[in-house]
Amino acid sequence: MSLRSRIKAVVLAGGKGERLQPLTTHTPKPLIRIVGKALVDYVLEGLTTLPLEEVIVIVSDRKVGNYIVEKWSSKLLLTVAYQRKPGIEGAMLTAREYLGKGESFVLAYGDIVVDKEAYLRTYETYLSKGSNGVIMLSPKIDVESYGIAYVSEERISKVEEKPIPQRAKSTLAVAGIFILPYDIFEYLETDMSFTESLNTLASTKTLTYYMWSKWWVDIGYPWDILEANKNILSELKGSYISDKAHVSSKAIVEGKVYIDDGAEVDHNTIIKGPVYIGKNSFVGAGAFVRKFASIEEEVIVGAYSEVKNSSIQPNVTISSFSFIGDSIVGSNTTIGPRTITLNIIPSGVKVSRLHPLKVKDKVVSKLGAIIGCNCYIGASSVLYAGSVVESNTRLKPFSIVETNLSKYA
Repeated sequence: MSLRSRIKAVVLAGGKGERLQPLTTHTPKPLIRIVGKALVDYVLEGLTTLPLEEVIVIVSDRKVGNYIVEKWSSKLLLTVAYQRKPGIEGAMLTAREYLGKGESFVLAYGDIVVDKEAYLRTYETYLSKGSNGVIMLSPKIDVESYGIAYVSEERISKVEEKPIPQRAKSTLAVAGIFILPYDIFEYLETDMSFTESLNTLASTKTLTYYMWSKWWVDIGYPWDILEANKNILSELKGSYISDKAHVSSKAIVEGKVYIDDGAEVDHNTIIKGPVYIGKNSFVGAGAFVRKFASIEEEVIVGAYSEVKNSSIQPNVTISSFSFIGDSIVGSNTTIGPRTITLNIIPSGVKVSRLHPLKVKDKVVSKLGAIIGCNCYIGASSVLYAGSVVESNTRLKPFSIVETNLSKYA
């Protein structure tokens, strides 16, 4: 098969995104916004690097299906299919009927954010190695939250799902991009799990790997969104301010920024990039938006408020004199004036995939609040580091929300 040969791709974009709650209570996981795009857009963009015959997207939510058809049907030959049975196995078996018996296909998880090059390099490895299949791998520290692979002599010998760290003898995460033979369905049909099917494939066929050494983010927990924001914004080639945006001549803009159509930045605002300000958003007078903040579309940041290293999902209002740091705020939420998010995780609290930073000779883990959708946070409230506000919550003024990460354990 040459690079000009065409191949089908399957994208798994179903599931409930339970570990991302409360953000996914009202917004399906594939539609969570990351630097101005839906999560699933990053996967579909990556697949455009390949010589594709067709892309089969498996979804479990009609909103996701409608979004993909509307945005991508003019760019890719698409088939959107609705998952009939739960789990990755159910999604895979739904895709089977759209694939020709005996043909290999690209498989991509719908919740990964990685440079488009990763898709092409994995595919090129498949062509150059002449193997039955390829899995992209990425070195990771927190092996207990990933599937990992064991390798030997350029082949994958075994895959293990979320191992106990003390027993794991590999730090290579299965990174969500595969080239697989049709044979995988024969194993899935016998009620094998996806991991068991990969192991059977590894023992009966030639299953090789491509080692991706650059950044790669699996959006499994809310704070993974912050990691994805950081990586994407760090790679901005330069600044872009839309002709349809308005930035006051009295505002200060430093570093790399992306200010989208219809956005407005008021007098005496300070923006220190890398930062993204989404479509039709408004940043009020004297506000301070700094490093790794991603303010999605239709957001209001009130006068003299500060936002840093946070994901503000669409249609959020942050009232004046508030501080939002290292936090994720779900869509359609209103934060009252003078609300503060604290962001230093208490000593001894371990959060999977959240790595400590050195700040003024101290090692600390930073995470602000995780606020769901359709919330109202009353004025002058304090949200402790690692606090979780469930969707549809209404907090009275002067509320205090304490650390509670138990749901993510």
